[in-house]
Amino acid sequence: MKLYCIRVGAFKLPRGFVAARCKDANVPTVMPIYTYLIKHPKGLVLVDTGQSYEMRDENTVMEEKDTVIHKLAELGYKPDDIKYLVISHMHLDHSGYMNDFPNATFIARKEELKAAWWPEACEGGYVFPTYEKTRQYKFIEPADDEDFDLFMDGSIVLIDTRGHSRGHQSVVLNLPKTGKTVLINDAAPIREVLERTLLPGTCTDNWQAIRSVRKLQHLESCGYKMIYAHDPDNLPEKNFPEYFD
Repeated sequence: MKLYCIRVGAFKLPRGFVAARCKDANVPTVMPIYTYLIKHPKGLVLVDTGQSYEMRDENTVMEEKDTVIHKLAELGYKPDDIKYLVISHMHLDHSGYMNDFPNATFIARKEELKAAWWPEACEGGYVFPTYEKTRQYKFIEPADDEDFDLFMDGSIVLIDTRGHSRGHQSVVLNLPKTGKTVLINDAAPIREVLERTLLPGTCTDNWQAIRSVRKLQHLESCGYKMIYAHDPDNLPEKNFPEYFD
């Protein structure tokens, strides 16, 4: 099994946007956006699809060549080659190209789908056009508190880390050489969230968000490797086209 950490652009916003009460919260910072490709013996798994280039705004830092579609092509893959598409949550910078994978099986928590399709007035970040075609796509919808073992072999397990959004999930990998690795996504977008037990910059449920942070802290204390989705100061040691194995 191989893990590719693929940078698919960035956004420039105050650091506090991703971590409440963090140091230098008001300092504008270019923060990366990552998607992840997992090459498993039973098929390709993509985790999130990144920011939409077509829907970029003044805060977006990316070129068209940075999109997940182009990055997959660099490895010789096209969207139809993806067997499973795991959605950590459906905010714009994670769901930008969901429409482009009609033959994949999507895995998203039921509450996240509810939030994306019928968000409450307090729930921002959802941009309907990025997933409007997916209504008839194939989905697996794990229960909100379920540990979902994708291939039933312990290699890819989706865990509940809700709080940032109603149905946020993180991905725990058991890589042959690297060992237990967590794709945290936005449950702790930067390392400081775990170091200081902070809330992500926006939350639908603060209590659940802190519960998720403490769960991740426990995994790290047990020796799990943590990979952050938006931390410019703690980038993956191996970046695309290199990979963890």
